[in-house]
Amino acid sequence: MGSVERERRHRASLEQINRVQLVVGRGDRMRVDHEGTLLERARMLAQEIRSHEATEQGLAAFDRLLRRAEEHDARHGRDILVFVAAVWSNRPLPLHTLRGLDADVGDDMLAVLDAFRYARLDLVESVEGGPRRVARLVNEARLSRA
Repeated sequence: MGSVERERRHRASLEQINRVQLVVGRGDRMRVDHEGTLLERARMLAQEIRSHEATEQGLAAFDRLLRRAEEHDARHGRDILVFVAAVWSNRPLPLHTLRGLDADVGDDMLAVLDAFRYARLDLVESVEGGPRRVARLVNEARLSRA
């Protein structure tokens, strides 16, 4: 799914949130709770905006990490590959992987983790090159260790 499609879905979610009304009461006493509706819309909007921002920033960071790992002599290449493999296969990530990295690499890893937490899509499926690109990098890393 490209950025245009993600943006279209984001806009559709925002429109749907704006149509939400919180109804309270029973039977003939049902009414729209305007204060509750505003609070619920604010909560939903904050959640949607956070999800969208985290997704976009995380995908950009994931792409930067992949590009860096594709440079075979890249600094922290092994740590990046361990991180990518953990994100791809839902495996535990050794926390020491996040230590001792260049600031930009560590920040990108944290942005990907933030996207992993909030995104409503699969990061590996949505990054440029998708699963093929990630699988190629992980397989190359396995072969080089063997």
